[in-house]
Amino acid sequence: MTDSYPSLGISLTPHQQRIVESPLQSKLFVSGPMGAGKTTAAVERMRYLLAQGVPGESILMLAAQRSVQEPYLDLLYSPDRNAGGEVTSTTLGGGLARRICDLFWPVAAEAAGFAHPDQPPIFLSLETSQYYMAHIVRPLLEEGYFESVTMDRNRMYSQILDNLNKAAIVGFPHTEIASRLDAAYFGDPAQRRVYADAQECALRFREYCLQNNLLDFSLKLEIFTNILWPLEMVWN
Repeated sequence: MTDSYPSLGISLTPHQQRIVESPLQSKLFVSGPMGAGKTTAAVERMRYLLAQGVPGESILMLAAQRSVQEPYLDLLYSPDRNAGGEVTSTTLGGGLARRICDLFWPVAAEAAGFAHPDQPPIFLSLETSQYYMAHIVRPLLEEGYFESVTMDRNRMYSQILDNLNKAAIVGFPHTEIASRLDAAYFGDPAQRRVYADAQECALRFREYCLQNNLLDFSLKLEIFTNILWPLEMVWN
């Protein structure tokens, strides 16, 4: 470890030190197995940027989920850090995508086909998404949907939402959920009816969201990725 950067008693390897002290404008991609020290290097990189006078408000710390942010937040809330602007700490779906959808709602609403683009969006949590999914699916269950399924209803609602979320994350249309599940299945042919039922529920849920300005995780991420993120004004 060199003495060029004060890491508050943290012992860094030479490789971590090079990452931390890379030029401010450099672009880095760091990979390695669990326990290799990636997070330690990244946290110290943030500390280094702030110590070098990089404005906190110009730094975006984007994580896959909130729990991953904790080491960074420990630094940002520490009395040892330099005074200055606040670093933006967020996740992709729950944070960045929501902020961008909210900020550019007039553009998003029209392009996505919402029924009331002149009215504000309503962002759904996991719990409220399940509530509206139940509102859609319950009448269909009485018509014979998912007859062969024995799982708890709440778990069923959650599974349909999970299919929508995975489609948005991977980047394929939500209209292909059933065909992709079916293509990967080699068991009882009766199971294919379940995939068709899940697809119909997903389609009805999405249409309900568009009619009522509701944005669950999947719709929020689709709008962010496919409609807003490619726009130059969003980048600016």
